[in-house]
This record gives sequence, C-alpha cells and structure tokens, in this order.
Amino acid sequence: MYIKAQQYNQDIKRIINLNLPWKKLQNHSLLVTGASGLIGTMLIDVLMAKNEKEQLNCNIYAVGRNKNKAWKRFSDYWDNSNFHFLSLDINNPIPLKHNIDYIIHAASNTHPKLYASDPVGSLMTNLEGTYNLLEYGRTHDLKRMLFLSSVEIYGQAIHPEDIFDEDYCGYINCNQVRACYPEGKRAGEALCNAYISKYGLDIVIPRLSRVYGPTMRLDDSKAMSQFLMNGVRGEDIVLKSRGLQKFSYCYVGDVVQGLLYCLLRGKCGEAYNVSDVKTDMLLKDITQYIASLNGHEVVFHLPDANEQKGFSKVTVGVMDSTKLQSLGWRPFDDLKSGIKKTIEILQSL
Repeated sequence: MYIKAQQYNQDIKRIINLNLPWKKLQNHSLLVTGASGLIGTMLIDVLMAKNEKEQLNCNIYAVGRNKNKAWKRFSDYWDNSNFHFLSLDINNPIPLKHNIDYIIHAASNTHPKLYASDPVGSLMTNLEGTYNLLEYGRTHDLKRMLFLSSVEIYGQAIHPEDIFDEDYCGYINCNQVRACYPEGKRAGEALCNAYISKYGLDIVIPRLSRVYGPTMRLDDSKAMSQFLMNGVRGEDIVLKSRGLQKFSYCYVGDVVQGLLYCLLRGKCGEAYNVSDVKTDMLLKDITQYIASLNGHEVVFHLPDANEQKGFSKVTVGVMDSTKLQSLGWRPFDDLKSGIKKTIEILQSL
C-alpha cells in the first residue's frame, strides 16, 4: 500500500466493511485504467484489502503507461498472485487475449495545464481510449464497465441557484480549447450509450464532482490540489480569482465507495452523480479554511495567459447525489474533515 498512515487505513477498512454484494467479484477479474491516479490508487488499495480479508480471489489488472510510477504506488502487491500490472496505452487497441469481467475506466487528463498544452490528448483519451475499451469488452464477454465522467459535462449553470441532477444540461462553449475536457466526457458518455443500444453492453456512468485526497499527484495542477499542497507545506494560499465559485467536492474515499456502489448496485445505462451535498462552499471559504489550519493567509494574484487557457469559465457546479444515495451510498467525510485528513496524511509521507 502506497500510503501507510493510520487515517488512510481506517478509510480502507470502512469501505471494505460496507454492506455491498462483494460476491459479484468472487473469482472474477477487474481492470482499472488510470490505476496510478488519484482515484485508481485508492480503488486498488480497497480491492486488494478486500481480497485479503475475504479471500475473494478477484484478479486486479492495473493499467498504466509508467511502470516505475506504478511500482511506487503498488510495490506491496507486485508479487501478489491477484495483482497484475499492464503497461499499455488505451489510445491503442487493447492487446489482451483473455477475458476481463469488469472494467473501471478512470484514465483521463484531469489537469488544467494539460488542457492547454495537450488538448488533443485530453479529448482523445475520453473518446478513442473509451472506444478501444468498449471494443475489447464487446468481443471478450465483458460483464460490466464503469465510464468515469465528470461534473463538467453539465457546463455552466443556466441560473446561479441551479443544482445539477443527472438530467441537467447547462452551457458549454465548444469553440475554445478548454472545451476538450467536458466535450470529451460528453462524447465518451454518448459512445457508451451507443454500445449499450447496439451491442447490449452493460455500462454504468458515475459522474464525479471535484475530487481530492491524499492519493493525488503532488504536482497536480488542479486548483484544489495546489491549495492542499500549500496547506501541507505551511504556505500562504495564492487564489487567482475572487473566489466566488461554488462547486461540489468529494473526498477520494467517498468517491471510491461511490464507484463500488455503481459497479455492484447501479443500473445499466444510468448516470449517477458522485458528490457530497454537504461540501458546497465558496472557493474563498475553502482556501481560508485551509490557510487557517496552519496560521497562514490567502493571497490574490491574477493568472498568466497560459494558465487562463486551462481554467474553467464555470462558476457554479453544485450536484445532486440523491440518485446515488438511493443505492445506499452515504459519504463518510464532509469537506472540512476530508481536507484536514488529506493534509495530515500528506504531511506524514
């Protein structure tokens, strides 16, 4: 396990003790793309812990392009017979010959700097990568796939007070570079629904709010990640706006359990918002809270031109998770407890 902190281990234990139909994974195989990322790392930690506790004999296939990075994340499992690392690029046809029972497609460019520097790659991972996984599933008796989508598919709220349920449709300006990410996710969702309709594949679409947690990359360019690292290092926080944006967030442990609810209880063809409604705070209030944990301040600076290309123009993104809660999901952490725990775990590394 990459993180040894007691708080992180407690998160893992809470998830593996959830009342879920885990037997669906017994003696089956599950492939995770984006395995070394923020969500994939904790998801694999949970699955491997459940394997050990319950003798599920679920074979986990962790997909990534960087073997060294994967080894640092998963060295404890490297010689485990239920863990398999696959070094491959999902933007190419999937070379596996044997069947995989479940796929969780979590690979995506989620870093604002990449939206500006690699908009084509950001778009195609959500389109071509998804297509290759769907084609593999179509020809290899796949039982179910999760396509991880995003709050960004909703675009800008039509009215500031709007709350996004799964049928909401806001505004996205597709004639700008930054649209590569939300439009890529929208296209990925449409492709999944096409495969459900034409080929009868079983696919569920979790739509994630803004996710944070101790498994994030330390050089992550997302605003929340940078604020958290300011907190870890005991620095003032640089806020490159007035901080009036209001978004939904979710701690990575609650996202992981949300994915498991979708995988094991979700309905084919449905989308589920994964978001804690108790986390809706203005950005300036979040940064002030993080700064206060170490006796520091929030400093305001304007972004440079390249940074602005990667910034979202959306100012409101509040999600309704009633549908996911109907499956039994409840978040363990609110925003303040999740932030505090994240900083403490990262400081212990």
